[in-house]
Amino acid sequence: MQAQACTVLLQNLIQLPPNTADVSNGDRLSLTRHYLTAREWTTEGASAQVEAAAFNNELNPEQLAAQRGKNIEAFLMQLGLSREKIHVHERVIELNNGMIDPGDKWQIGVEFRPNCPPSGCDDLCSTPNPQGVAAPSENGFTCGGDREPANTRILKSSVWTERTQEKSLILSSIDSAGNQEPLANTCYRVTTSAREYIGTTDDKGRTARIQLLGPERTRIETKGAPR
Repeated sequence: MQAQACTVLLQNLIQLPPNTADVSNGDRLSLTRHYLTAREWTTEGASAQVEAAAFNNELNPEQLAAQRGKNIEAFLMQLGLSREKIHVHERVIELNNGMIDPGDKWQIGVEFRPNCPPSGCDDLCSTPNPQGVAAPSENGFTCGGDREPANTRILKSSVWTERTQEKSLILSSIDSAGNQEPLANTCYRVTTSAREYIGTTDDKGRTARIQLLGPERTRIETKGAPR
């Protein structure tokens, strides 16, 4: 299910309105895009791990979580994934003093992983730019033909996009005085489920125009000199 030299994974995290079990068309498109990518990783295709949850303040949370799981399973089967390759886990999320934990606010999580042949999935690690394959190297990208120091540090962050849009991002950091300042002339890599964008920000910290896919979380990495 997982390669030895790198991580192979595509993930959907879906937040639903209270007491509803159906996902939006945007979420369906994102699930479809990820499945179509994942099934091409190996000749054996992919499997899906589904976590279906409900908050304990929703109506009949156990039944609701089960229905959410059944709906996702049915949709994945419509896409062509066989039932035996879909593994559903249900749970009820307990609120903390009536508050939703920001790190546990999604009622549905779907992870697509490869079905590896007997020889394993290590070949995916050496395939140029496969989507969903994360190599362990911290210095795995360069910006243009610029010369870079031998030792660099990678700062990682992410941005949530509700719906697909094309725009420039403004990358910034917080200085010692607590003020926000743009990351000008900084090497960056922005990775969506469809492609990655590598470049250097301008003097105002802006990237080139990037197509952010939604609903999904986009990974942002910037490269700088070590402290």
